Formats: sequence, structure tokens, C-alpha cells
Amino acid sequence: MKKLFLLALGCCLLAQSAQAADDTVRKVGGEQIKGTVKSLAKDKIVVEKSGKDETLKPFEVESIRFGDEPAKSVSIRTQISNGGYENALNVLEQIDPGTLERAETKQEMQYLKAYCNAQLALGGGVDLAVAGKQMIDFIRANPDSYHFYAANELLGDMLTAAGKYENAATYYKALAESPFDEYKMRAGVALGRARVSEKKYPEAQQEFETALAAADQSSGPSAEATKQAARIGLATCLAETGKPEKGIELIDEVLAKLPAEEVDLHARAYVAQGNCYRKMPDHAKAALIAFLHVDKLYFSNAQAHAEALWNLAPLFFEIGKQDRAAQVTQLLKERYPNSPWAKL
Repeated sequence: MKKLFLLALGCCLLAQSAQAADDTVRKVGGEQIKGTVKSLAKDKIVVEKSGKDETLKPFEVESIRFGDEPAKSVSIRTQISNGGYENALNVLEQIDPGTLERAETKQEMQYLKAYCNAQLALGGGVDLAVAGKQMIDFIRANPDSYHFYAANELLGDMLTAAGKYENAATYYKALAESPFDEYKMRAGVALGRARVSEKKYPEAQQEFETALAAADQSSGPSAEATKQAARIGLATCLAETGKPEKGIELIDEVLAKLPAEEVDLHARAYVAQGNCYRKMPDHAKAALIAFLHVDKLYFSNAQAHAEALWNLAPLFFEIGKQDRAAQVTQLLKERYPNSPWAKL
């Protein structure tokens, strides 16, 4: 009887161990694949499930949780999805890389640290140069990572935020030269945003229109999100080139299609909407409401939130609410001290 008990216990422990070793790949759109990640590269990911291989493109993958990750990694990913990058970093610092068995898992933890710092830097909470160096170090150490394109895009975004537009274009080029239309579209959107930051609106409009043309060759949730991002950017350009009414029409179409979970795009859309209304006479109230959407609902996007706060101050002042104007200005400087919007 004792032997049978020990045998059963051993089988149970083996089953638990096998289950714990499963990798979990979460695809864009929410579908999960539980199995074993057999190979990772910047252009493809191979997952074995029930004896069969499934090959995924990196833009199809939202995240990978490796089987040997500590239980704390669940909290890290939850914090990241909610925009709690500082909290995620605090948990990441508690993980000793020496306790991780697989090189892929160590690489994943390294990227998550760089990713969180990049997001904080883009929001004005962390020095851009420090966060940028961390991302450069990741790219150089892991040139074939499945995060390769996302890392280059983030590095380009940080350089754009620092005003180093030509350097940013170098990193966006990695996406433009990828074999995937989805990344070519994202490169166009990223370059368009950089040109908007330079106030080169005709050039930005051309980039966004090129990205939209590439959308005809792509499908799926990732491509659709990039398509809507390009349309939001195009609306901004229309506002800045004397066609804010057309920009409003475009934003209304985008907001009607955006899924609720696309929080970042909602934030960008309402900022663009507010900017369009600010270009139109007697539409201060509509602009105020648009920017308040970001402040109250979509503040997890730090870049959009900082821009919204900067716009809210004069709008509140205009309607005689000087106290609210002072409050949003103070919030901008306290929460996003390194943001360009806090320095204007």
C-alpha cells in the first residue's frame, strides 16, 4: 500500500512538474497556446503543442510566459497591462536572474525591464538617455530576439521624444526593412509621428498615407490597430494644415471602430480630436471634453496624458476656471517632470 501511495505521489508530482514547465504564448486578440517554445527568432516563433509545431510571426504574439518563470511574473505582466510600470519594475528587481533556468527566460526579464523603463521615459518619468541605453544594450545583446522590432520601435520613439529625429529614423528603418507588411506599416506610423513632432506636417501626412496604403496588404488585429493609428495621425495633420473639420470626421470614424481594450489608441484619438477642435473657432468646450476623456479615462498612456494636461490648462483658464487650470498644470509637472510638455 505504501509503495502504491509513493508511486501515485510521484506520478502526481511529475504531472505537476510537466504542467509547470508549459510555456504560454498569448496571441494578439487573446488566444492562448500552451506548449513548448521550441525556437525564438526575430522573424518567427515555433511552439510545439500536443506533438505539433505552430509557427507564429512576432507581431502575432502579445506575450510569452515561459514555464520556469517565477510566480511573480504574473503580477509583472498584470501591472504592465494596466500601465503600472513602476510597480512592475519593483517586482522585477525581486527576481534573481541566477534562479532562472532558461536563457530565454532571462532574456524576457531583461526585455521587460527595458520595456518598463522605456514607457516611463516616454511619459516623462525616467531620463530618456538612461532608458535608451538600456534598450540599446538589449538589442545589441539579443539581435535575433522576437522583441527585436518592438525594441527598435521603442528606441526610435525615445529618440523622437528627445528631439533626435534622424537617429530615430535609423531605428524605425529596422521595421521598414522587415519582411512583414505589418512592421512596414508601423514604421510609417512611427515616422509620421516623428514628423509631427518636428512640425513637418505635409511629410508626416505622406508617411501616414503610405502606411494606410500598406494596410490593404494586411489583415488581423495587429494590422487593424496600426491602420487606426495611421488614421489618427492623419487627422492631426489635417488639423495642422487647415482642415480640422475633416480631421474630426476621421477621428469619429476611428472611435466608432476602436475596441474598448485599445486604450492607447483611444488616448491618442481623443488628443487628436481635441487638437482638431482647438483649431476651430468657438469649439473650446468640445476640445475641453476631448482632452478630459484622456485625463479621466485613458491616463495610462503617459504621453497622451501629458499632452492632454498641457492643453487643458489654457482651456480651463478660458472658461474662467483658474483653479482647475492650476491643478492640471501642477499635475503635469509633478507626474511627468521630464516630459517635453512639462517644459513648454
